[in-house]
Amino acid sequence: MNRIEFIKTLSSHLSYVMRPEEVRELVDYYDEMILDLMEEGMTEEQAVSQLDTPEQIIDSVKGTPLEWDLPVSKKFSPYLVMLLILGFPLWGSLGLAGILLVFSLYVVIWCIPVMTGALAFAGVAGGLASTILSPLALMDGFHIGFTQLGIGLMLFGAGLLITLITISISKRFVRYSQKTTNYFKEKVFHKRGAISL
Repeated sequence: MNRIEFIKTLSSHLSYVMRPEEVRELVDYYDEMILDLMEEGMTEEQAVSQLDTPEQIIDSVKGTPLEWDLPVSKKFSPYLVMLLILGFPLWGSLGLAGILLVFSLYVVIWCIPVMTGALAFAGVAGGLASTILSPLALMDGFHIGFTQLGIGLMLFGAGLLITLITISISKRFVRYSQKTTNYFKEKVFHKRGAISL
């Protein structure tokens, strides 16, 4: 085996158990050893024969701090790529359904504060309008103007009360939404070691 064949074999084998920068360092080290032996008068084949085989080097590298703890990355086979493309209508629609299910969960969560907020706005706005316009109702009669004033104040008070309830509910729903988001992050992204945020 000559120097080029040795380096190619070693680097291709090491790429399965080490990071690319570590492979370069180790390959450069063995290449330098071969060149040093050749400077001493050996041929390429003699210099390569003085070293361990690529398999022995890999066995010695395994278990050292250079070993890559992540799963071994393998190249995609054409069959896997074709299976992913042909299966896209199935896994793509399931993924989209999952995303829409999570989105609908958030919509359901936020329906209650939106509804109470709308009631609060209607109560405050209707109460203010009824209270301000009650003098105009006095033209139709004292009892009508007085009733409109009372209803306006009651609506305004109910609107303020519902506003306070909406603020309290919204704080709780914000916390619940954050917990739900963190739950999905942990379950979806952190469980798959390859994906990190």
